Amino acid sequence: MGKLIKKIALLFLLANITYTLNAQNDTILSTESMLVKTNTTVLLTGETLYYQLYCLNKSTILSDISEMAYIEIINNQKESVFKNKVRLKNGLGSGDYFIPTTLPTGNYKIIAYTSWMLNNTQNNFSETDITIINPFQENINMIVDNADKKSNNDADETKNSINKTILGINKEKYSKREKASLIIPKTLESGNYFLSIRKIDSIPALSDNKNGTINLYLKQDLTVLPETRGEIVTGHISSKIANSDLSYKIVTLSIPGKNFIFKTTKTDRNGKFIFIIDKQTNTSDSYFQLSESDRENYSITIDKEPSPDLSNLVFSNRTTISSKNLKAIQERSLATQIENVYFSQKKDSIIESTDTAVFFESIEKKYNLDDFDRFRTFKETIIEIVTELSFKDYNQVPSLYLADTRYNVIQTSEPCVVLVDGLQIQDMNALYNYNAYQIQSISVVSAPYYYGPKLFNGIVSIITKNKDFATIYSDKNILKTTILRPEPTKLYYTPKYESNTANRIPDYRYQLLWKPNIRLQNTEIIVPFYISDISGNFQIILEGLSDKGDLIHLDKIFKVE
Repeated sequence: MGKLIKKIALLFLLANITYTLNAQNDTILSTESMLVKTNTTVLLTGETLYYQLYCLNKSTILSDISEMAYIEIINNQKESVFKNKVRLKNGLGSGDYFIPTTLPTGNYKIIAYTSWMLNNTQNNFSETDITIINPFQENINMIVDNADKKSNNDADETKNSINKTILGINKEKYSKREKASLIIPKTLESGNYFLSIRKIDSIPALSDNKNGTINLYLKQDLTVLPETRGEIVTGHISSKIANSDLSYKIVTLSIPGKNFIFKTTKTDRNGKFIFIIDKQTNTSDSYFQLSESDRENYSITIDKEPSPDLSNLVFSNRTTISSKNLKAIQERSLATQIENVYFSQKKDSIIESTDTAVFFESIEKKYNLDDFDRFRTFKETIIEIVTELSFKDYNQVPSLYLADTRYNVIQTSEPCVVLVDGLQIQDMNALYNYNAYQIQSISVVSAPYYYGPKLFNGIVSIITKNKDFATIYSDKNILKTTILRPEPTKLYYTPKYESNTANRIPDYRYQLLWKPNIRLQNTEIIVPFYISDISGNFQIILEGLSDKGDLIHLDKIFKVE
């Protein structure tokens, strides 16, 4: 409850006061910084970069302000070649990026930030050096940055801890495909960790970035809102008719699909609007429209997401990889190609969101049409089965209204809001003769319903069998676009060689295990994993942030013969 009150207070301050901050005061408007840790700093195309994010705050160590973080990979031309949005939970987040073969060999930067960090007067993102090697590129001038360069990570917020805890494993040497067990002792400080087990080869890695000093000051004029309750999407409407009023227009957002999102908001006097998306889905196709009778007189524009200024980003000196490393690169590239051939049999599992409820679920009446005698068209189905609804014209267009007259006193002349797989449909001609055999269910809220700033005279939610109505629906008054969505939570693939099927699949993994977001609390934990078909030395790295704010690093090396 305390965290919620703090966030509400923060939003209230952002919306209602002019900011005049004294940077020396530790207030609710405290700043954030990012600490980024990766599984490696030198990657080949075809490999996967794994990353763990820590969003830090002076007063609480792990920040409880932002729920979204952004991570980008920048090339030496200061161009973003990859951008992802990561959902933060109590300041923690993680993700991965498959390095495509389209990227040339070179030095790159990983930058990470929250929208709130963009208000910092300096160091409004963290940076980490990585090198990407493309073995398919002709005339490769292979380069790796060996400079021990300080980054902008908020490192003085975390002090390195001298920790005598030792990781345990059940053997010092393993055979290929043997089961191994890592023992994390209970003497390890309580905190949030990640675990990486990866082969050591002769390709030189970059020095781990040292955490640099960061001055945590906010600008006096704050221009970017913190994403305290979810993703923020902003935009504005403009009129096609001169001198039209832009204020208090209802705008809706639909992200259709199995676990759809439907949001409403209203414009300010300048036609600007804001949506807060607090529900996780894996869909990025989004539909914006005005829920107004004269919506054809307006157009909608979605703002670009704010981003940091990269003008001062500096790429350090480069050194050439010696010829003795070429064999290691060839071996690793071959192993990567073999792994990618069998990718379909080694897929990671996406953890579906548990938040599947729709906003009106508790008061809906749901008709599963397979429980009734089927009728050919949607119109016939409404007339014969869904008796709470009736058709009549609204602005000379067929529309759905509540048939129950009890609510006529507070109803306006507007019809019910109609959603198909979460997409608002304002022209019922698209549904009038729609094949009802393609409909799975129809839900009805048979009473006026306030949702956001809008009073709807009832809700009709239609779910199709394939959840794909949006792909065949056309409306010139709807803006269809894609918005960056958070990466879904994954359970990363690990083989289990008790299975005979798995034994027939080649295993050339250099990365044996990656486990992010591990919460350790004075309890011994045994982590099983399986050796691959690759021999050599492997390194176990357990790293994280203790509850005291100490940066903990433990490692251990074992051999595979």
